[in-house]
Amino acid sequence: MIEEITILLLAGGKSTRFWPLTNKMRMKFTNISLITHQINFLNKAGFKNITVVVSEGLKPYIEDRNVRIVLQKGVGMGAAVLSAAEYIQNHPVLVVIADDIVELSLFQKLNQVCDSSGHIMVGYKTSHYFPGGYLVLDGQRIAKIHEKPGKGNEPSNYVYMSSNFFTDASLLLTYLEKFKDENPNNSYELALSNMMSQGERFNMMEYSGIWLTLKYPWQTLRVMDYYLGKIKRKKISASAQVHKTATIIGNVVLEKGVRVMENAKLVGPLYIDENTIIGNHVLVRESMIGRNCVVGYNCDVTRSYISNNCWFHSNYVGDSVIADNVAMGAGAVLANLRLDEGEILSSVNDEKIHTRLKKLGAMIGDCARIGIGAQLMPGIKVGVHSVIGPGVILAEDVGDEQTCFIEQKLTLVKNKYTTSSDRESFRQKLKSA
Repeated sequence: MIEEITILLLAGGKSTRFWPLTNKMRMKFTNISLITHQINFLNKAGFKNITVVVSEGLKPYIEDRNVRIVLQKGVGMGAAVLSAAEYIQNHPVLVVIADDIVELSLFQKLNQVCDSSGHIMVGYKTSHYFPGGYLVLDGQRIAKIHEKPGKGNEPSNYVYMSSNFFTDASLLLTYLEKFKDENPNNSYELALSNMMSQGERFNMMEYSGIWLTLKYPWQTLRVMDYYLGKIKRKKISASAQVHKTATIIGNVVLEKGVRVMENAKLVGPLYIDENTIIGNHVLVRESMIGRNCVVGYNCDVTRSYISNNCWFHSNYVGDSVIADNVAMGAGAVLANLRLDEGEILSSVNDEKIHTRLKKLGAMIGDCARIGIGAQLMPGIKVGVHSVIGPGVILAEDVGDEQTCFIEQKLTLVKNKYTTSSDRESFRQKLKSA
């Protein structure tokens, strides 16, 4: 059966909630794009017939040329599935969301149970309230999906996961056509609900393993931790240069051309990509750093994701996510902990979102510049091509292509005391004044 199943991997979302970072599927973890990680994962589970629905510009990030690539037309999951209609019509299909990260066992089990006995939806078992769709069950059969019922009103302990098997994609496509114009953003969910109400049987397959979603920019750190956890040993390229006074502890990967200077300390799990320089007296812990970066003198980088071509000098970077080509002036700080040690909130599309994190630094978009001595408060986001001026204490998000400076008034008066190379006599003048 597995050879006949088409995997429809949906990766064409706009990533609007991922701002100030760009397309989430382009994000690289251990120098491999997330979309490629997911394709490799499905191959490992035994699936070979894979069709990927992508947004404009994502195709170059897919390293596997054996997959079929389809450009998404329209908005939402329903439009994504319809974009690939000619390839899935009259075939069994397993619809998978590309930004869901799960254990291999989930798809190995799906391989075993996908047959002609009915459609399958994955139900994630949880003991805590989840702000999503809950499954209303009749035994193992799914009666309907109850969206965000509210804490205490959950119809079951199972949350709807967007990994769905259909014995024949033709029926799904028929229902999607009905709702594509009526409600484009929710046409997929409406199609499923109507299929159930018309008597189509959906069985639940229980899952309770790892489930990470990449919806918001701070969730990059959880995904980073997941891939750092796959580093099981120390690996230092033959062309990397590590000074004899540097310290390396734990599972650390240094790729080609990496240079680690005097008295630096690297603590794993840690991944540093090609040609990056780690300067004197630098501390880097549990992070990913891209290629061609300079982490200059006296920096502290902790539990952070840093992309390519970034520059730092005497900075603190804690629990932060930094995109390509970002530079920070000396003494700039990305704070990651509130004074009251409370949960850090973040604004997304004018809505305050609970990050459920007590430690979260900044999220900074491509080509931003942070001036000397600037201080960014926990959970702050800085947009693409924006500039934060020197000395700014930033406590709110800054949009794309914005400049933020402080207004500073200087007072200049005549100096009453003649300065002198004789420090003792100068001190005495000040005392007698």
